[in-house]
This record gives sequence, C-alpha cells and structure tokens, in this order.
Amino acid sequence: MAVAPKALGAADKVIVANRAGMTAKYGAAGVASIQAALSRLIAVDAARGLTTIVLNIDDQTQMSAFGVAPIINAADQSGVKRTVDAIDAKITPDYFLLLDGPDVVPHITMSSIPGLTDSDQNIPGDLPFASAAPFGNNASAYLAVTRVVGRLPMTKGSSDAAAFAKIIDLATQQTPRPLTAYSSFFAMSAESWKISTQLNLSALFGTHDPLSVSPADGHNGIDPSLRLLTHLINCHGATNDTRYYGQSGTNFPVAMQSNLVAPHLNLGTVAAAECCYGAEIFDPALSGAGGDPMSMVYLAGGAAAFVGSTSMSYGPPNSNAQADLMVQYFIDALLKGASTGRAMLQARQRFINTQKMSDPVNLKTLAQFVLFGDPSIVPVAVTPGQAPAGAVAAADAPAASAKDLFNALSTGDDASSARKSRRMALKSEGSAVASAATFLGRQVRTTDAVKARVEAVAKQRGFSGSVELFNVDGGATFRRVAKSAGRQPRIAVTTQLEVHVDGISGSKHTLVRVLVAHILGDGIVSLDESVSR
Repeated sequence: MAVAPKALGAADKVIVANRAGMTAKYGAAGVASIQAALSRLIAVDAARGLTTIVLNIDDQTQMSAFGVAPIINAADQSGVKRTVDAIDAKITPDYFLLLDGPDVVPHITMSSIPGLTDSDQNIPGDLPFASAAPFGNNASAYLAVTRVVGRLPMTKGSSDAAAFAKIIDLATQQTPRPLTAYSSFFAMSAESWKISTQLNLSALFGTHDPLSVSPADGHNGIDPSLRLLTHLINCHGATNDTRYYGQSGTNFPVAMQSNLVAPHLNLGTVAAAECCYGAEIFDPALSGAGGDPMSMVYLAGGAAAFVGSTSMSYGPPNSNAQADLMVQYFIDALLKGASTGRAMLQARQRFINTQKMSDPVNLKTLAQFVLFGDPSIVPVAVTPGQAPAGAVAAADAPAASAKDLFNALSTGDDASSARKSRRMALKSEGSAVASAATFLGRQVRTTDAVKARVEAVAKQRGFSGSVELFNVDGGATFRRVAKSAGRQPRIAVTTQLEVHVDGISGSKHTLVRVLVAHILGDGIVSLDESVSR
C-alpha cells in the first residue's frame, strides 16, 4: 500500500508494517487479503475523523522520505526503533499501530534487571517504541514515555492470513459504549492473591464482588461471566502455555484455558492479565496444552484491548504494587474515556510517577507490559458532565444510540484538536516524570551495617541468597534534590527461587520471591516483598 508524500504530514495514525516479513509468513495472496482488511480499517478511521496511513519499513521509497534505510531483516530491532523514531520526528502521529507479532515487527529486547535473578535472560516489549530515547537495551533509558503505541499481532508460526485479516476487521467493528457496559466485570484470582485482587477491584469499581477464585473456580462455572466486557485476571502463567493457574498452598489448578475461553468472548472486551507470560506471543506448536496464546484468543474473540506481560511478572500477595498497579491504572484510564493507546501511555506515566523505578521489580514491570489492540479504539463513551469512573459507582451515561455515543465523545479521542492538545500535554508530562524518576545506579561492593541488617531481615523471611547493594541514580530533577539532601539513596535486593510440586498433578511450578530494601543514609526506609505471578 503506497503512501503519497503529501499525506505524510497529515497522518493521525501510522500503521507500522513489514510487507516482506508478512509475505514470508503468509505468501503474496495472504498479504493481499491483509492489505484489503487494512484498507477497510483506513476507511473506518476516516469516518471517525482519523487519517491513517500504512508505512512499510522494508519499502525503500517510503523509508527514504524519513531519511532511514529500509529494514531488510525482520529481527533488526535497532533499525525498526530508529525507523519509528524517524517517523515520529517527521509527522508526529497521535497513534502508532505495530502490525503483526514480533516475528514481523520485533519487540525490543531489554536486558535483565541488575539484582533481579529469575528465569528471564531478557525482557521483550514495546516500551522503547513509546519513548523518543535512542535504541538501547537498558529499560531505565525509556522512562520518558511520550507516545501512544499498540500492536495487532498474529501468532508466531501461523500462516493463516484470513485469521489475521479477521482480527483487523474486528478492530473496525469496535464502537464506544456507555460506562454501564464496562462497570460489570469478570475477575479471576489465584486464592493466594485474593486480598490483592479484592483491593484492585475495589479501587476500580468500588466493590470486589463478584470475584472468581482458583481453586476452586474455573470452567465451566466462570464461562457465563466471560461475556462481560471488563476482565481482570490475577493468576499464575508460564512460558509457552495457553493456561492460567490458580494457587492454594502447593495446589496449582488450571483456572483458565485459552480454547475454553474462546467461545464465550464478546466484541469490545477489554482484558488485563497480571500473569507471568500472560501476553507472550509464542508458536502454539510449543505448547503442550495445545491452542493459541490467551492474548490471541481474546483478540480473535473481538477484544478491543488485551494488556499483559511478555515475561515473568510480580506483585505482592496482600497489597497492590507492580503488576497490580499497571493493570489498575490502565483500566482506570479506559473507564474515564481514554482510547486504549492513551490509557496505556497514561498507565505507564502514572506508574513511573508513583513508584520507585530504582526498584528492579518496578522497572521490569514497566518494561514487560504491552498493549495488544488498535490504540485508537475508545471503548467507553464518557459524555460531558458525566462523573468519571474512578470507582464506577459514579453516574453512568444515559441510554443513547451508537451515533449519539460517538458524537458525545468530546472528552474522548475523536476530536482532533482536543486529541492533539492531550498529546502535547502527555509528551510534556512524560518528560517531567522521567526527570524526577529514579533508577538503579552502580553496584556497591562493600558491606556496611545497614546491609547487614537487610541480610538479617532477609534470612528471617526465608531468603537464602546473597543481598546485592546498589546506589540510586535518577533524572535531572532527582539528582538536584538528592544533592541538596546530601545523602545517597541506595537499595538492597535479594531473590529466592522456590520450586513447588503440585499436590494433585505432580507438575512443577517455579515461583520467585524478591525482597527490596530502600535505604537512605544508615536507615531502612521501607521493605517491599513481591512474588512472581
């Protein structure tokens, strides 16, 4: 699909595609059907007031307009990052939509976080595309998050162009609905994290009922609730696995399985999963359980958005932090009328602004969560004067036709001038938040009294590994404040791997516990403990 040069300055949404990569995956006929679906999406966007263009990163003519070389290798992460940066610098679209999975348009691989010892050697994700920072593998370089980015993926190893075209067509069918459509929720929690999930639901909806808990809840009992449009899932996940698991002691029953979820989903669903590897895009042939990844089943079932983690994620059992807050902030923004992409941007900025990014678990959380879905979709229609859904006990939008709801979205993302104004404000906000944020500095090799106290506490809590000590660094604003205070903040980190054998099936589940101590001078300011999801 060619793009006329005069259109480059007028694009509201850029679809970042790789025609050569898709041809290798689907064949020429398959690409033609995908392009036909993209044409339908562009037409629907035009009716919504959005100018959308497709830019093929492998097309020399198109890429020359941005001063970059075409991408020859689909795995060229640095090249694709530079290309997205060049597009943003020239035309500054309101939305970036990455087309297809990481085998066609790659995730950026970020290095494992110092001090955090788990099974992930790296952290794939789309966070770097949402930042203007130059390409690199250090997640802390991307704390200035300023762009709206989403991805419409297809399963690795699949050559089913018709299935991918259907996912694109489902994006064209999304329409804003009144808040009442999203104020009833499906929630599933591992029994071990019931309190954490209840707190999250109460923060969003003012209630935590109903809540499904595993064990003993699961299919078929939960299936009718899957038809509801807001889903929050706080379970265990595993790599190359189509299932999410509950937990009670050493019992890890299957709570949800992708092929059993599929028949019950409705168009417009928004789902946020805290689970480890909850948004990993893998080849179904690698899964012993069979079926497609959970995120792909949601998209094929008409979900407007799926947010989850590409790798091992974390959270506390009896409070809210890390994965809990990332999904909470995302859903909260959606319920207040944001597009899915803006909700993800605001969730990232809010997370950076409210959490200590020098904590390696927080940094990994920021790096690993991704948005699957067209970022320009606005699921919730919030009419002028309507109370926001901070807890959804607020007044709802009155019954209205789909056209009325669309026209009422003056606070949403349909009005171009309002949208442009918000993007400018969010870009400024992202830069300011990054300037005040902290991140890990140099490792401290010496032992002192405060480290010894952390080691003693860690031992009492069942941690047997070594405690690593780091200085805390940060952006310009943080460094200025820290210098005036005259004391060096530090953190101490220790990690514990635990292998649990399921008391019923005999299967093995590896959990990771992390203890982080925040230190100022000779005092321990706080101790945070989290466990892998």
